[in-house]
Parts: sequence; structure tokens; C-alpha cells
Amino acid sequence: MEFGKMLGDSYEYTRNGLFGQWGKWLLLFISMIIFPLWGGFQWKIYKGESTLPPLENWVEMFVNGIKLFIVGIIYFLIPMIIFMFLGGAGALIDAGSGAGSAAMDLGMIIGFILFFLFSLVAMMALIRFARTDSFGEAFNISAIMAHIGRIGWVNYILALIIMWIVLFVAIMLFLIVVTIISVALALIPVVGWILSMLLILIVAVLIGPFLGVFEARYFTLIYDSAEA
Repeated sequence: MEFGKMLGDSYEYTRNGLFGQWGKWLLLFISMIIFPLWGGFQWKIYKGESTLPPLENWVEMFVNGIKLFIVGIIYFLIPMIIFMFLGGAGALIDAGSGAGSAAMDLGMIIGFILFFLFSLVAMMALIRFARTDSFGEAFNISAIMAHIGRIGWVNYILALIIMWIVLFVAIMLFLIVVTIISVALALIPVVGWILSMLLILIVAVLIGPFLGVFEARYFTLIYDSAEA
């Protein structure tokens, strides 16, 4: 798996699809607030087209976003139940005792591990769902596991770690720049605070859709790497 090539492709895909199309950029930000619409747009990206799809068929996007949300909820229901069960068991033992605290700590550790493992399967399941539009295929665990096997578990996890690092660094750089400028603007009485809030809003509008599209495209490339 060529991680650098995937990052470069995701960046170019996002840049070519958004730069110069500020109306589309703003609509994507609004769709992130109305989250089913954003889920529906992710559905389109997951289809694997070489260019960013158009923003159209809003009702269909909304419905597809709801479907993706339902599948995601179902996948995380099992680790959530186990997490709550083990945590509750620890509380019943007596949270103040050593045994109770140990049980609760163990429950949290197991819960986080399960959340991570289920998230690996769920991410590929969501893309498979978008490709097939079949709830049955979204929960075809054997096929999903076989697909991840073709990607390679080590490659898959490394690809995710690399993406998380890139997103973290990008967000931190934006936050540092925004913080410095906001502090400087805040020195201006009244108007400075207004300008500072406006700057934060503008940055949110800019960074949200860009990173969202970048991440969706990167996940899609990971999925398609199984066929490479």
C-alpha cells in the first residue's frame, strides 16, 4: 500500500473538487450541520468516482445518510452494551473497593478495544453498503473480513494511523494560527471580539468540508486497495 500516493490523491481530489467552488464548499459545511446530508454525500464519495460528485438529489442524500447512520449505530451497539454491562458490574461489586475499581477499569479497557475493533469493521462495512445499497451486505461480516484481509490488517491500521496523524497536525496548525490571530484581534475593544468570532467561523467553514472530503476519499482508497 502506497500511503504517500493515497494522501496525495486524497488531497488533489479534495482540492480539485472544492477550490474555486465556494458555494459548494459552503453547502457542504451546512450539510455537516444537518448531518444526514453529509452522510449522504459521503455515500457518494464512497462510490469511488475519480472526481468529487455533485451536490444534487438532496432527498436521496438525506435518506442515504440516515441509512449510513443506522448501520453505524448497529455496529457500535455491541461494544456499547458490553461497555455498559462491565461498567455496571463493577459498580455493583462496589466502586469504592479494589475489586470494584479493577472491574470498572477492566470494563473500560475492554470497551475501548472493542470500539476500536468494531470501528475497523464498521468503516469498511459503510463503504460496502454504499457500493451495494444492501443492508445484508453491510452486515456480511465474513465478506467484510475477507476484504480487510486482502487489504492487509497491518496496512489497514497503518493507513489509519497515518491519516489520524495528518489530520491532527493539520487541525493543530489551524488552531495555533487562529489562536494567535484571535488574541491579537481581541486587543481591539469590542470590534476585535466580533472579528475574532468571525475568523473562527470562517476557519470552521473552510476546514470542516476540506478535511471531511479528504478523510472520506482516503477511506475509499483504503477500501479499493484490496483490488489493487
